[in-house]
Amino acid sequence: MNGALKTDEPGPPATPPAINPLAFFPLARGFWRGRTALLAWSLCAGLLGLVIVNVVVQVLITRWHASFFNALEQRHADRLIAGISQLAVLALSAAIVAALIVWLRMRLQIAWRGWLSDKLIRKWLRRERFAHLAKVAPQIDAPEFRIAQDVQVAVEPLVEFAVGLANSLLSATAFIVILWTVGGSISLPIAGGIVIPGFMVWVAVAYAVLSSGMIAVLGRPLIHAIERKNAAEAALRASMVGIREDAPAIVRAAEEAPKQRLLVGLMQGVVTTWYVIAALLAKLTILINANVTLMPAVPLLACAPLYLSSSMSLGSMMQIAAAFVQTQFAFNWFFDNFIRIADWEASARRVVGLTTAFAASDQRGGKLSPDPW
Repeated sequence: MNGALKTDEPGPPATPPAINPLAFFPLARGFWRGRTALLAWSLCAGLLGLVIVNVVVQVLITRWHASFFNALEQRHADRLIAGISQLAVLALSAAIVAALIVWLRMRLQIAWRGWLSDKLIRKWLRRERFAHLAKVAPQIDAPEFRIAQDVQVAVEPLVEFAVGLANSLLSATAFIVILWTVGGSISLPIAGGIVIPGFMVWVAVAYAVLSSGMIAVLGRPLIHAIERKNAAEAALRASMVGIREDAPAIVRAAEEAPKQRLLVGLMQGVVTTWYVIAALLAKLTILINANVTLMPAVPLLACAPLYLSSSMSLGSMMQIAAAFVQTQFAFNWFFDNFIRIADWEASARRVVGLTTAFAASDQRGGKLSPDPW
């Protein structure tokens, strides 16, 4: 019958479910187990030890500010010369520790990325997934790019985030103690005089909340913009690879013009996404530059009344200023890494989407036996 429903005809493709970027962690945590566990945990232990040493050196540098500027205020030439020698030793120590942190961090990043890429390559080639993945999951563009590039973007920032977060937590703890003890209290001339103990700690917290809150509000659209940019560039690359592979058939069918229009349209999509990202980055740059300019001046302005009333020495004020900047670096860890977090989230979604497509490919092909990770 003409009016009968044809149940064998495929319906419209279902909308793919939203991909949770946190699903990337179950995929990647195998590096910390099995044969690679000793290497992974040894590198982590070395990094943590170096981060602790780095915080200790930074604390010693803030103490140097106090002794040097007190000697400058008191015009003690011999102490100034000794302070210059101490600064040279501290600067050399900080440089060596920073270099070792970079070396171990990159060792960990390279090893983790190599392990995860190897696993994904094996899964892609197993059970002929590379051959029928495009039919089963057409929304997965350029799986080879996801394995080669998105894995790198999803793995490398995680190591940097972990190192930076550990350094921020330790630094915040150490320098808050300095702000509380050296800054002391301040009396505000309102309501008969309100005494605020550890007032520089509250100034640091308020400044960090304000700056981080503004960057979070204005920078949130970056996550979706970067994800759209990655998808547009991957689609362009996949189409160009397909044209190169089908070149003889395209020439025989004289389809050069349609393919040209396709690539021009895809390239325009890439350019449009980059325009959006450029506009968003311009807004963030305004905040970042304003923060860099104001950050060193805020503690000096806050401590100026105590210094002018002779309640605080020049050395203490400069030590507080140095500790305040270090505290802001710690508090503003999210502020400084927001763009990279957005980039990581977009790439993590693409890696997770690829592994989800592997499972869908197995179900469509009737291969439901477990595939060891």
